[in-house]
Amino acid sequence: GTAIVLITHDLGVVAEMAHRVVVMYAGRKVEEASVGDLFARPCHPYTVGLMGSIPELGSSLEEGKGPRRLAEIPGIVPSLRAMPAGCRFAPRCPLATDRCRSDSPPLEEHRPGHWSACWHWERAEEAVHVHA
Repeated sequence: GTAIVLITHDLGVVAEMAHRVVVMYAGRKVEEASVGDLFARPCHPYTVGLMGSIPELGSSLEEGKGPRRLAEIPGIVPSLRAMPAGCRFAPRCPLATDRCRSDSPPLEEHRPGHWSACWHWERAEEAVHVHA
């Protein structure tokens, strides 16, 4: 019956310690799910970007391969004094459209127990291919 709130950018720690995850961006909740579902099927491009920054243990030990370059999310986090219109992640999102830049997506339950604030939640995993 006890809960612990852990605030971190380290999704490796989250994977080992948490049951449910809330991903926030620029002060807004953008995704919430069980750890298993979040890692298996993320529904927000920011979550996908965070996952791309997780180092893979032993990746540089494979014969003939150098270390995998960690993905980075281009751009900068907006100032809390000057938030962009629409989705706060849109200026950095590879999937952003005009709708993203004008209308803020609501946090909605897209799968049982899995919430996301993204107009393109079904395509979120495509962001990994753009960032990679």
